[in-house]
Amino acid sequence: MTMNEELINQIVRRILSDPALQGLLQGNLSPAGDRAVKSQALVLLNYVPDFPRVLTKVQQRWGANYTLNVLPSDQVYTANPELPLGMTWITAQDALSKSDWQKLILPTCSPNTLAKAALGIRDNPICEMIGRGITEGNSIELVMEYLGLTAKTPLAYKELYEGYIQTLQSYGVRVCANLEDVTFALNPVQQYPTHPDQQTSVIDEQKKTAAYAECSFKPNEIHFLKKFLGDKQAYGFPEESRVLVKQGTVISPLARDTLKLRRIELWMEKEEGRG
Repeated sequence: MTMNEELINQIVRRILSDPALQGLLQGNLSPAGDRAVKSQALVLLNYVPDFPRVLTKVQQRWGANYTLNVLPSDQVYTANPELPLGMTWITAQDALSKSDWQKLILPTCSPNTLAKAALGIRDNPICEMIGRGITEGNSIELVMEYLGLTAKTPLAYKELYEGYIQTLQSYGVRVCANLEDVTFALNPVQQYPTHPDQQTSVIDEQKKTAAYAECSFKPNEIHFLKKFLGDKQAYGFPEESRVLVKQGTVISPLARDTLKLRRIELWMEKEEGRG
């Protein structure tokens, strides 16, 4: 009897969450009697402990303009949280078979998903959808609040993930601090507080790191002074700048890719002057 009740409840929830029925219930009809069709958005949902809050905020923020289809991670699928009215589950097969998603939403982006998306790793359905969305130029919105970075997180570790965020922004992904904040972050390094014992801002601290200490700056032109230029240093340069290195400087292949990705010109200085 309990099993039958659960089956009936699932059927009822599926019927009530159908977009066509929602249009009828909300009186969302055109004068001709046709249902007004919303754009289709795909919500890529990782596991979090506060599903009711997250799903409610997602519905409030995007539900008025989009029909929300939720692709769960394996952990979410196991947890099976109840979706708000108007949101529906979608299988990986159905999500991947559709190529014209108007928007991709990552409301609970995890550090693992963030890193894979920035590095182009597509080893699960969620990362595959992100990769496809970036490749096809889809509108993608990412929420940072579940990355888990805190005031006690070491600065170097924050910089690692801030670099991933900056990479995704260079791909066209829109990033915001939390589900309540509708303002998109243009400079994610300002989103995280420093340790209470530190009196300077994160940006001030960054200027003390090797990426700045190894360079001398002029407007849109940077003279790199060290003998090795790695990916970490490449992320420390402003986008669309020009970096001049001395002859004999070793540049890692990953750093070259990062410089190209961030539209940074690399020039070799001659011994008697600039290259």
